[in-house]
Amino acid sequence: MLLCLPLAVLVFAGCGARAESKPELTVFAASSLTDVFEELGEEFERRNPGVEVRFNFAGSSVLLTQLHQGAPADVFASADEAKMKTAEEVGIVGGPRVFARNSPVIIIPQDNPAGVENLQDLARPELQLVLAQKGIPIAEYTEEILAKADSRYGEDFEGRVMANVVSREADVRAAVNRVTLGEADAAFVYASDVTPGVRDRVEVVEIPAGVNIVATYPIAVTENAPDPELAREWVDLVSSEEGQDVMEEWGFRRAT
Repeated sequence: MLLCLPLAVLVFAGCGARAESKPELTVFAASSLTDVFEELGEEFERRNPGVEVRFNFAGSSVLLTQLHQGAPADVFASADEAKMKTAEEVGIVGGPRVFARNSPVIIIPQDNPAGVENLQDLARPELQLVLAQKGIPIAEYTEEILAKADSRYGEDFEGRVMANVVSREADVRAAVNRVTLGEADAAFVYASDVTPGVRDRVEVVEIPAGVNIVATYPIAVTENAPDPELAREWVDLVSSEEGQDVMEEWGFRRAT
């Protein structure tokens, strides 16, 4: 009997360890959502004791590729509707809803060595501009803005600005970092990217309302979500009044 007891205890302990494994929620989200989603993640874990929220932050196009290749996720949150529409069309997600909006802005280093004061200044020769990689929503929004600005500043305005692009960054947060480090004269980012940690190192140049656009953020549960119930709870949280308040605190605009 004494010889069997340790074995019985070991088997019971092993079963208990499996039963007590932490449930996880995996959220694939646009990099511009990093700060606000991390805060909401803490609230979600508080409401769901024992649940661990894991994030994969990257450019929306990168996330879409990963999901298309079979990467496991419960939720996909994109910085534009085009990527979400593609995800829905190929059966990656279902029933997306808009949960936030954002405004593109221009940021410059605080000492502003290039003397940038407005959108038109970005066409100056030899100015060093950084953008996110092609296909990333902020880069696509930038091209849309510049195309609209052609009618205001001349048909060659977009071409002159794009000729000043010296680097294409992995995502919008990488573009922010280049400016905060003084390695670029300007970058197109979202208003929400000017976080408390960034605010004292950059200046914001507003884009004229007549040429600016509104960035729309949709979110959806993935069709192959390992835990669809938890995923729906996450979507409900970020869409709730409380979630919208937190989004607004981080510089986003409410969904409605």
